[in-house]
Parts: sequence; structure tokens; C-alpha cells
Amino acid sequence: MGGINLRMIKLFRYIVAFAILPLILVGCGGDNAIEQNKENSDKQVSSSKIAGELVIATRIPKTFNPLLNTDSDIDQVLKLVYDTLVDINDEIKPVKSIAESWQVNDIGTSVNIKLRNDVFWHDGQNLTTEDVIYSLDTLRNAQESLYKKNVKNILSYEVVDKYNLKIVYNKPAGDIPYTLYFPIIPKHYYDVKTEVTEPLGSGKYKFISYEPSKQIKLELNEKYFKKAGNIKNIVIKIIQDKTVEEEAFKQNQIDFIYTDKLNMQKYAKDKKSNQFECETLYYDFLGFNLRNNYLNDKRVRQAMAYIIDKKSFLNKYYLGFADIADTPIHPNSWLYLKDMTRYSYDKRRAEKLVREVLGDKQEKINLRILVNEENYQRVNIANYLKNELDSIGFNTTIEKYNMQDYMKKIDNRDFDILLGGWKLSKFPDLTFMFNSGESDTGKNYGGYKDAQTDLLLEKAFISFQEEDMRVAYKELQKRIYDELPYISIAFRKNIVYTNPKLKGELKPLEWNVFNNIESCKINSK
Repeated sequence: MGGINLRMIKLFRYIVAFAILPLILVGCGGDNAIEQNKENSDKQVSSSKIAGELVIATRIPKTFNPLLNTDSDIDQVLKLVYDTLVDINDEIKPVKSIAESWQVNDIGTSVNIKLRNDVFWHDGQNLTTEDVIYSLDTLRNAQESLYKKNVKNILSYEVVDKYNLKIVYNKPAGDIPYTLYFPIIPKHYYDVKTEVTEPLGSGKYKFISYEPSKQIKLELNEKYFKKAGNIKNIVIKIIQDKTVEEEAFKQNQIDFIYTDKLNMQKYAKDKKSNQFECETLYYDFLGFNLRNNYLNDKRVRQAMAYIIDKKSFLNKYYLGFADIADTPIHPNSWLYLKDMTRYSYDKRRAEKLVREVLGDKQEKINLRILVNEENYQRVNIANYLKNELDSIGFNTTIEKYNMQDYMKKIDNRDFDILLGGWKLSKFPDLTFMFNSGESDTGKNYGGYKDAQTDLLLEKAFISFQEEDMRVAYKELQKRIYDELPYISIAFRKNIVYTNPKLKGELKPLEWNVFNNIESCKINSK
């Protein structure tokens, strides 16, 4: 590790923590806009569409600058117009984009980045390191941004030449390639404009026009440096909220909708819509308060692992729209450990473990299961757990609270078993969950303390090279799976529904729902 003392490094990290909140859709938008006039936003949108045109929806934009935008729904649309410095693929791994290559130094304090020389802005000018530097300046100076966290650890940056630059960091960190995932904007255009209402990017689609509170029009960039697409025009209707958007899709007024609402599934099936599953980093788990003497005994946690039938969970409670989780690393991730011996449903083994724990005691293990009452999936899972646990020597009660009181109970560590969830970041720093130092006042609500896990968390965070990172996360996952501070349940999936006229294999990602749209086309018949 280049002579770094792991214990001496004060880790710099960021997480997009969900704090056990209910699922938040990409698509919750801001209400204030560039224009104040909103009366047109929830009128019925026109159903007239031409061949080679895809109609989608978004909210009223506050800004067209992707580095100043704070609305995740707008961010999705802007990804059609702008490119990111690096991309994140379906294995949740940084890959080439504007950056052709990058090299992190041996001690994780700097990165040298080489840009492609064939990337052009929509006005024909070449994209260079001056644009990347300007984008970094914009992010550092922004009061708010979806990408603000990406520059928090940056100490300095400099141009090496037209297509090479260097970024230096305050603290060593393994997440450096992930922090390079942010849009690049043109200096020559944004530097002279106080307000941008006509975005200029380098992406697969070019901006054509904007009718305030009504629609945005885009046109295919046929000179795109990656694969050029087949859909000539995209019309983006301005629709004020998700409910109106759903109705617009049902009425064939838009061709595309991204949602977690499974109640749209029957309607979409009836109208023969295309359905594309979208993996997410919304992670559901069963947490334990290890301050409870029984739960501090690993055999009790193992017994619970043996009475959870995850395959049944997926079909019964998630309607198939989830992936089984074994650890807090997504099973699609390039860092996921595939060769683990997994717990499978085994009630006899669970009963045996409980009898071992109780010994000669003629009693049952009394435990409370905490759940937020608004989340019907978690309430149903809690009922399942109660029935299974009570049948093998437990006496459980379910405590259902509204979100505010639920969070208060968690913050006060006033629970035994917790059904909760996190919105995890693309770089899987799990320190906030499991580090001993987070147990009293941080988000390690269960009070899990283990010196070996602490060391493995540090090792994973400051693994700077790809193979080192893979090995570090393999060791960390083995430890977490063995210790069972959580029982991982599932990673949720969202859904993209499209009009059946869209042909091709869309591959939506949570951070880019239009991924692989360049391989799709419109069937005009």
C-alpha cells in the first residue's frame, strides 16, 4: 500500500445514504423553474407523433446546466445531451467515455487522465482539457449539484496538455475512478452566458428548441463519437408530476416511463408495452441490535438466516422485481463475490441452533421487529418473520410506526430487529454500516463492532488498483457473510415501460435509464 499506515489514514468518503427511507424514484422533480409559468405543464399533451420520433417526459427544468442541476429526473434527460468524463457500466464499474484512460498513482493521491481527441461539441468545436478543468471549477463553486460530492476530496488539478490532465486529492481513496463520473460542459459556451436556455453538449442528441412549460426537442447527433443512434428526434414533454406522467403513458401521449410502481404492470401488459427491468442500488436488509444479548450470539442470527426463503420473498413480496442479496454488494457488480456457500431455507437447522442457545432454559427468545407502516412490503415480510420465528422458539412482536417515529426509534437504537433499506452509492464503501466507530452516533445502528471487519473496510477503501480492490472486497464480503451483522434480503428493480413501436434492446441503468437507446429504433407501422 505504498507505505501507508492504514490505521493512521482518516478516510475521506462519501455515500449517497438512504437513511432507511422509503424508495425514492428517479423522477421526483423540483417545482421552481427557469420560467414561472406552469399552467401548461399538466394539460393533456399532444398525441401527434411522426415516424422516427420518441416522446418522453420530464419535469420543469430549473437549469439546463447538468453540473448545477439538482433534479434526478432532469439529470436523466440531460444525459442524452451531455457525456460524462467516465461512464459507469452495468457491472457498476467505471469505463471509458470522454476519458480514454486514467491511471491512479500507487498511493491513491492523484490520477492522470487522457482524453479522447475525437470528441466534439454540437457546435463543432473540439472538447479538450480546458473544458474538463472548467467543469471541475463549476462543480467546486456550485452551492448544490447532484455531482458535488465528486469533487469534495480534490486538492488541485492542472492541464498537462490539450488532452491530458492531472487531479490531486486531499486523502488517499479507492473511489477515484467513480468520482470521475460527472458531465463535462464546454468552457467557450458556458463561460460567456449568465443563463443557459439552449444547452450545448457533446452527447448523442443535440438540443433544437425549448417551449417553456411545454416541451424540449432534441435531434440525433449523427457525428457522435460513440455509436450513433437510429431514432432521429426525441420530444420531451414537460409534465408536472409522476401521476400525470403515468396517465399520459396510458393515453399513448408519451412513449416511455420509468417507475417502481408495479401496479402499472397489468395495464402495460394489456397494451403490449415493452418492459425493461432496471437494476437499482436500493438495498433491503434485516438488521440486528447487537446490544441485545441473544442477538449478539451469532447462532441466533444464523437461525434467522436459515428460516428466510429469499426466492419465495422475491416472488411473493417483490413480484419478481428484485435480485436476491447475499451481501450489500449488488450481484451484478464486478466486485461481487460469487463463490460463497449461501444460507438456504432449513427450518430444522434453525431450530437446532435456537435449542443450543437456550440450553436448559425453559423460555422463549423475546424480540421486537421494527418496521415502517407505510411500506407494505416490509410489513408483509415482518409478518412472515414473526410466524417463522415464533415456530422455532421465539416470541416476537411487530412494532409498526410512521416514518418519523420509525426513524426516531432507529436513531435511539430502540429496536431488536429492524427491517430497513439503504440507497447505496456506486462505489461500495460500507464503512457507515459496519465500522465500529459508527456504532454509537453514526449509521451503524446495530452496534456491530469487529476489529477484523474494521481493517477489511479500510483495506477495501484504499485499494487503488483494480485487482487489489477485487481481492479486498472478496475478503470483506466473506467476513460480513460469516459475521451476519445484517441479513441481506434484496436489491430492488425498477421498470421502464415503452410504447411497442420502440424496437430494440434498451438496457436501462438506474443512473442512465436511456442506456443503449442508440441500438433502438422506431417502427413507424
